Amino acid sequence: MGRRMNALKTAGLVAAALSVACPLCYADTFVIDDFEGESNTLNGKSNAYVQEPSRAIQVRTKDVAHAGLGSLMLKYDKKGKGGPYDSGGWCGYYTQVKSGRNFFDVSPYTKLTLWVKGAKGDENFMVGIADRHWDEVGDSVKSEPVTKYLPSGKMTAEWQQVTIPLSFFMVDLKEVATVAVCFEGAVFPGGEGKGTLYIDDIAFES
Repeated sequence: MGRRMNALKTAGLVAAALSVACPLCYADTFVIDDFEGESNTLNGKSNAYVQEPSRAIQVRTKDVAHAGLGSLMLKYDKKGKGGPYDSGGWCGYYTQVKSGRNFFDVSPYTKLTLWVKGAKGDENFMVGIADRHWDEVGDSVKSEPVTKYLPSGKMTAEWQQVTIPLSFFMVDLKEVATVAVCFEGAVFPGGEGKGTLYIDDIAFES
């Protein structure tokens, strides 16, 4: 499986290089991050984001992986009260796919995929995508709760693939800036939740 993901990552790098000279040349799958290196495929910045009193930490771990040598471990503690608007603040993780002022064109693709598993199985989140506009205001357009895109309909302690149509986000797919994992209060009972989950092989697919 490691060889397969390395091949996909290589194909993604080639697609990124060709997109400037040949907008119609692209691979069927572009791997944003397989969490085997120190950065994503495009060498974009990745990190947790937090607004107190909520908290989150992110670690690239070699202890757990869907395929290859590693995955992303996210620990989150989304509060329900306190902070701005007494909404408990916010927290999550983002990975940048733009380079400087050059945004990433994902219009040849139709879906965003990722593999996910929970430490316990009751975790939840939303996926966010930001285009130029949402990047400028420091936010993203969110998906439905990720459990709606899981084959089992719920988070478990086993790996499952999430598949989200890009058309859902209603952003400019020619100018994508970031992809995010967002621990929104709306996905938790009472607006708050905490847990640990693992993410691997985030990709755009045709």
